[in-house]
Amino acid sequence: MSTGAPILVADIGGTNARFAMAGGAGESVCLEHRQSFRAEDFEELPDAIRAYLESWSGARPLRACLAVAAPVPNERIEFTNSSWSFVPAVLKKSLGLSALKVINDFQAMARGAVSVGPDELQSIKSGVPDKDAPSAVFGPGTGLGLGLAVPVNGGVRIISTEGGHAAFAPQDEKEIEVLRFIRREHAYVSYERVLSGRGLVNLHRALCALAGKTRVTLKPSEITAAALDGSLPVAREAVEMFCAILGGYAGDVALMTGARGGVYIAGGIAPKIKDILLASKFRERFTGRDSMRDYVEAIPVKLLLSSEAALVGAALCMEAEPAR
Repeated sequence: MSTGAPILVADIGGTNARFAMAGGAGESVCLEHRQSFRAEDFEELPDAIRAYLESWSGARPLRACLAVAAPVPNERIEFTNSSWSFVPAVLKKSLGLSALKVINDFQAMARGAVSVGPDELQSIKSGVPDKDAPSAVFGPGTGLGLGLAVPVNGGVRIISTEGGHAAFAPQDEKEIEVLRFIRREHAYVSYERVLSGRGLVNLHRALCALAGKTRVTLKPSEITAAALDGSLPVAREAVEMFCAILGGYAGDVALMTGARGGVYIAGGIAPKIKDILLASKFRERFTGRDSMRDYVEAIPVKLLLSSEAALVGAALCMEAEPAR
């Protein structure tokens, strides 16, 4: 990064909009004035941005990088899991910015994940990373994002994807039954339908139905809490199935992208269920690849513990390429 006026950075998902002012030099990013807003509290994204800027007493930023949970670039940005939408050119003008960059949220997350310190990572599976190969960063939250970090000429190039919308591939009889349950409502069942907050609810609903039990209506956070304290066995089963499917998806991503540089798990759900994840079938599903077992066995898998990686990544991406 270059020194000077701060850069407004944001990580905007379907549930929360996180903001900060970024400064620093080179790969070193310093974040100030971090704030998080719930998307449902604001009618439009510009309202949330203005509320944040009103609380900032420093020099007004002239540049901004917004990491959004939406396909980009488009003339109009439509959020995948939110009613928000905006036109970047209009937003830039209304905020009085000299430069505005809009990137996919997992482009920012991927850039930040490969830049955090070792104390912000938890090893899920050991391995020896290939420094010349891509790394994959994905994470279940409101949705399921996936980005790639590719080494290029001593630096890193980030490739955003919509890999969370690949088709879910069940690996045992119970998962096949879960797939059939979800297909009653959705003809196409993507990984996001099972590896996200709503996906966790889908798994819990399906397992209650398969067990012939009356379903207790729970939010994703309530399912994970009940799984961790053991108060609801079906919730525990849902979280364990979530972890197993997550391992299968991670292995698929590693094979399809050649992510021998490492696999990073981000998002808001995985850190909260870390203890269950470490004891789950994640590793078994990740490495269970027949003739490709040795290929994936060498790949390290790490859990991203930092809550600021996407904001750091947005700041680094702002400096990587010209903004419009």
